[in-house]
Amino acid sequence: MDLIDDLHNPEWWRDPALLSTRLGDLVPNFDTIGSFTIPYTRLPRRLGSYAEEFPRWADVADQTPESLMLRPKLGEAAVRALIEAAEHAVRVRRDTIAAGRVGADAAVARLVGELDDSDRKILAGQVWAADPVPQRVLAERLGVNPVSVSRNLPRARARFAELLSDPAHHEVGEHAERIRQRLGPYVPVDVAELELLRLNVDPTSQTAAVLLDIAGPYVSRGGWMDAGGSHAQVLAAVEAVFDGQGAPTTDALLDALTSRGLSTGVALTFLETKLTLRRFGDAWVRWAGDTTLHMVEAALHLLGAPATAEALHAVIERCDSSGVSVDRIKAVLSQKERFIRTSRTTWGLRRWGVVEYVNIAHAIGECIDASGGKAAVATVFNDLRARYPDISESSIRTYLGTLAFVQGKGVVRRRTKADAWPALPPLNTIRGVFRNGPDEIRVAHLVTAEVLRGSGQVLHSAVADAVGVRPGEQRTFTSSQGPVTVYWKLASTGGAAIGSLRAHAQATGATAGDTLVLVFKLDDSKLEAARIGADESAAVQLPKLVGHPVRAPSAALTTALSCPPQDVGAVLRARGDNALADLLDAP
Repeated sequence: MDLIDDLHNPEWWRDPALLSTRLGDLVPNFDTIGSFTIPYTRLPRRLGSYAEEFPRWADVADQTPESLMLRPKLGEAAVRALIEAAEHAVRVRRDTIAAGRVGADAAVARLVGELDDSDRKILAGQVWAADPVPQRVLAERLGVNPVSVSRNLPRARARFAELLSDPAHHEVGEHAERIRQRLGPYVPVDVAELELLRLNVDPTSQTAAVLLDIAGPYVSRGGWMDAGGSHAQVLAAVEAVFDGQGAPTTDALLDALTSRGLSTGVALTFLETKLTLRRFGDAWVRWAGDTTLHMVEAALHLLGAPATAEALHAVIERCDSSGVSVDRIKAVLSQKERFIRTSRTTWGLRRWGVVEYVNIAHAIGECIDASGGKAAVATVFNDLRARYPDISESSIRTYLGTLAFVQGKGVVRRRTKADAWPALPPLNTIRGVFRNGPDEIRVAHLVTAEVLRGSGQVLHSAVADAVGVRPGEQRTFTSSQGPVTVYWKLASTGGAAIGSLRAHAQATGATAGDTLVLVFKLDDSKLEAARIGADESAAVQLPKLVGHPVRAPSAALTTALSCPPQDVGAVLRARGDNALADLLDAP
């Protein structure tokens, strides 16, 4: 009787011959499994503490049952289990060699067959299933506590991985590798099923489920098979291309995806179906959400250079039928940080790193600064016309004449604090302006469609100066309708201005053609408004204009205009208040 047969004797460990025999000699053909990994997950746990010392069968070939049992925690049962596992490995190898290649179904069945029933059911329900079975449901099927399923799942995975590494099951690994090569990291489900059929594997079978887990593991998401989170990597590859090119070519995108392992056909399908992209000729752009913002950005990428709102509108009209207007495009361009103005009428993308165009005055200032603080007027004209062709010479000339700059002898520079301000005309020479004491200025302002729309209004510079606003300054007045600011920008071509008066017109019931009397109270920075109807006579208007009841028009206007009585009529006519001047001549 062979020594190996003596292991079935309950007293085998008392046999001196057996105890002193090398495992390599105790198990016939032991040398044929020397390079195989010892399956510790299928052996008593106490043997697992020796996995690092004896990882392969060749490492225990010179050990005897006696030498093993002298080690801590190893008894006769553990040693016998180790010897029986070696015998099993020899037998499986012999049978595998004898059987040769058996095909995917038989190879997977042989592998799965070496798992115990519990491991097989846990892996089938939790790992291999396209839709994993909840642990609670799986526990009911196995007749165990759900905690047991959770605890045993990692062990079942480890036992399966150990079996897979066994050379006896190399054929399974070869089939999985073929699937991995044919599918790549990311592939549509229908393409994956077709490839499995070409490999003689039924896509609905357990064989397919096991091989897909080994090859990937592949997970079905959104109609695609994803191997180990490859979707995120593929998406990142596309994003990297768009980060470098706003409108990349088909070849650039395909190169990025095929370098990740996708076939050309799958890569093109991914671009056309899985991403919010639009293709125009051979260029691709992001087209997320079909909002005006994204469409404008896409149009700029397609053009590859700054463009006007009208040019962008033309591109969008060719690409989309949503009917977005030019005004809407202009609003988005001016409101969103990702866009930058590159000239008076053109816009680009801030990411391009182009120089921002602020306004003509700013461009003039940059030209002066670049010339060392002074520049020939002719140089300014030539430089700005070359950089911004959509700026007219008349516009440049107009802004050169603002208070922001000082000209002389064909040279222009920025205004400094040392430069005196131009003289202002007397306040009483400005039409519709009156004083009511030292701390109140009253200004007649015609109500137009612009006023009712809420647009800011021009305010005569002399009025701004009278209410305490000098060039480069501003002052806010409070009112029952909200704050209103008077401001005087140095680069303004119209001088001083006042904010929206729409609320004041509404509060007084004023309509287009009426007049608002703006009452500036200087001591407490308050603003009031009164309405003068378009059909009201000069006699009715006068008390509202001067701010108090009027008995004698001449006396009231003398005070309001701060001029001698004999000059009132001439002052009124000189500034265009003829109706009031006529009032002086009335009986």
